[in-house]
Amino acid sequence: MNMRRAVVVALSLLAAAVVVGGLWVWLAPTPNLVVEHGGAKRWATESDPAKLFGGIAVFALLSFGLGAAIGLGSWFGLRSTRGPAGLSFVTLMSLATSVVSLKIAETWAQAVHGELADHTVPGVYRGTVKLWLEGQVGPPWLLLVCAPAAAVLVYLVCVISSSHADLGVGDDVAESPIPVGAAQATADGFVAMDPAAPETGATPPITSADEEPRTRP
Repeated sequence: MNMRRAVVVALSLLAAAVVVGGLWVWLAPTPNLVVEHGGAKRWATESDPAKLFGGIAVFALLSFGLGAAIGLGSWFGLRSTRGPAGLSFVTLMSLATSVVSLKIAETWAQAVHGELADHTVPGVYRGTVKLWLEGQVGPPWLLLVCAPAAAVLVYLVCVISSSHADLGVGDDVAESPIPVGAAQATADGFVAMDPAAPETGATPPITSADEEPRTRP
């Protein structure tokens, strides 16, 4: 396994996770919450509650795309680890990038858009949904399995689609040296012989000793 290439692939995928977190901050819808006098709260428009689920859906789609990139990047970037080792790398890497992207998305979103927390002062507040769901629409870790599921699925599709018995790993096989005079098969089907080797079945050269009986009476 080429450790330098593995490090490059891992760092590239972590950078992709940062990009996914930034994209979610930019793409996720941000609902507005109105706090009235007396502490009553309501949404500013009727579409604001749907924006909460829209934010979850956007992150899920981005996570699926990240998982597909991890699967393809590991398959083509880490050729020598194709197989169980590659699948393990894909699973662990996708889980790690999911955590990184989710944490970055929530941190940056709170810094840019604010947070829909327990506000008591009257006013209009803007924020984004929490990606750690806390049992709102499912298990808290629900969004963390999107990228691993997509990554494993894409990697398995690559395995099934491979036409090589070794999955195209391409290990260097040490070829034994061909002895002098042995025939070598060429790509066009002809057999090449070593020019320095004596030809099998060739007529030996005629010497003066062989010519002598022919010249005697």
